[in-house]
Amino acid sequence: MIRLAVHQEVVDALLLHLQAAAPDEEGAFCLLREGRGRKDLRLLAAEVLLPGPDDWDIQNPGQLQPGAVYCSRAISHAINQGAGLLFIHSHPDPRYPVGLSPTDVNAVQALGQEFQHLVDGPFGAIVVSPNGWAGVLWTADGLVPIDRIWGVGRTLTLLSPLPHIHEQPADARQRCALGDIQDVIRLLDMGVVSAGGLGSPSVEQLVRMGVNSVVVIDNDHLDTPSNVRRVFGSRMRDLSRDPPPLKVDVVGDHVDDLGFDVKVVRVPKDVRTEDAFRSLLDCDAVLCGTDTHGSRAIINELPSVYLLPVIDVGVRVSARAGPTLAGLVAEVRVLTPVTPCLWCRKTINADMIRIENLPAEERARLAREGYVIDGIGEPAPSVIALTVLGSGLGTCALLTMLSEDGSVVPPGYIVDGFLGDAIISQPYDPKSSCRCQQRLGRGDTKPPGFLRG
Repeated sequence: MIRLAVHQEVVDALLLHLQAAAPDEEGAFCLLREGRGRKDLRLLAAEVLLPGPDDWDIQNPGQLQPGAVYCSRAISHAINQGAGLLFIHSHPDPRYPVGLSPTDVNAVQALGQEFQHLVDGPFGAIVVSPNGWAGVLWTADGLVPIDRIWGVGRTLTLLSPLPHIHEQPADARQRCALGDIQDVIRLLDMGVVSAGGLGSPSVEQLVRMGVNSVVVIDNDHLDTPSNVRRVFGSRMRDLSRDPPPLKVDVVGDHVDDLGFDVKVVRVPKDVRTEDAFRSLLDCDAVLCGTDTHGSRAIINELPSVYLLPVIDVGVRVSARAGPTLAGLVAEVRVLTPVTPCLWCRKTINADMIRIENLPAEERARLAREGYVIDGIGEPAPSVIALTVLGSGLGTCALLTMLSEDGSVVPPGYIVDGFLGDAIISQPYDPKSSCRCQQRLGRGDTKPPGFLRG
């Protein structure tokens, strides 16, 4: 599958530009980069190069041809940025079918032949019509359709037309609740990082909601009674298995037995490994329930570098001396190209990442010497009531992201199941100086620096 993710600010600028020229066709070049998934390709457009009034050789209601000066300017900028190019143009007449006309196909093939020797990235073309977006990727073997086009901002907006999906009886009440969002859910490929207390209920919720597929990443085994208390699908008898089962297998077997037509891909690896990380690039959105700074730092690269939205969930049990239960806190952080990353929010810490990556013996030695905070690498206190609360909030945040009104929802909030209150977490906007804003849409030209083999 080929996905194209377009930064929402680029989408907005393009639509304003294209609509202003109607009924004439109008267009623009965008920089185009890519991220290679485990099996799919993710194309990224985060910068638009709008034309001037004299940049078209031909422009009328049925034809658009860029001039040599505009093409040269776009090529030069792409070379300087180490990127490819995406040519986007409009078909303003709603009577036109969605997609490239025969004339468009010939033009894209000619441009592709020329551009392949000039730019250091992919070349593709998109047609924007009143009925949706559609496009192709140029290859030496011919034009390949782009399967799915997303606008990625505070919300996740499907730009390409929805495929026909057969309605199931199980969808009836859900459609009453979600309306057209139900159609988008049915084609979603989701990633879930963690198959533990937060991840396992998230996987089950996604399967029951009817997404197309779920990629589950976790390299831990189910090997303690505490795991069984919180991991959906686990049984006490699983503890007697030799070797102990992987959590991804326990959860995967469980949701497979539910009987829904949802493909569950099990990835029993650390998300910090390149193979596991790249499996997330085969997804449309990611739910994260991991609890280490190092793994969160890797996942934090997805929204900015790869324009892949992430909903990060953390939970914390608070206690007074005794200990006496005093709080059941779940925090949701919506990570997108236009919201603060985990570095902006100071949720992750470079020193903690370094300490987590030390060998266990080295951490123990430093702890004895007073150099390392106790508890790193140890399971945090937890209870299923709280992890289910956190996972439910995360899945609700996904539904919000798919809603047209989701843009007004805060990008971070904290819910205390003990006190029954909620607060909006800060900051609301990303820091302009943060690495997340310097690497927008860079894809594999700026891959994560923490990947391990």
